[in-house]
Amino acid sequence: MTDGFRKLTQKMARLKFLVGSTVEQRRVMLPPAKPLAEKYLRNCKLVESRDKMLEYMPKEATCAEVGIFRCEFSDKILKTTQPKKIHLIDIDHAAIEIAHQKFAQEISNGTVAVELGNSYEIILSMPDHYFDWVYIDGDHSYEGVKQDLNATRLKLKPDGLIAMNDYIFLGSLDLVKYGVIEAVNEFCLEHNFELIYFALQGRMYNDVVLRRL
Repeated sequence: MTDGFRKLTQKMARLKFLVGSTVEQRRVMLPPAKPLAEKYLRNCKLVESRDKMLEYMPKEATCAEVGIFRCEFSDKILKTTQPKKIHLIDIDHAAIEIAHQKFAQEISNGTVAVELGNSYEIILSMPDHYFDWVYIDGDHSYEGVKQDLNATRLKLKPDGLIAMNDYIFLGSLDLVKYGVIEAVNEFCLEHNFELIYFALQGRMYNDVVLRRL
């Protein structure tokens, strides 16, 4: 089975699930995420976009982007926050090749490091208290998000930030069940992190930023 045919089959299965099940069946199969109490939300600022969110992120920092795709947001991170060092991490060879081509100068002067492989393994290979902040836009499954969050927590500075892409329950375009909300909320409850930014997106593929309480 080709990858394209597999993805088409998975999409058809999702459509069948959405169309063929009742509301009550979906309630059972899609339980809600654990809620966050007021103490995890009291300092949260609502912003209009993730581009605006970048203006509040640490400048001249050591950071990482997990999941770089075409490197369009990577470029915005570089221009807006002017990091001392940014690690661009992806498991896809095509994304890595784009990064090498797009940031050849920044790679040569040491500002950008391009890393191919499993994001949580790469993050865990870094020194303790290394990152000022990390932007996570990789594996959006519940298990994948948990792995990236837990790895990042171990390598984050005490006052460091974690930004999460696609804080959404069900994708409006791809009809995919995302695990980000469940994983993020459980992470906040278990490790005492709060939400400090909630960045809106036009189709509600929102971003959030986390900080230790």
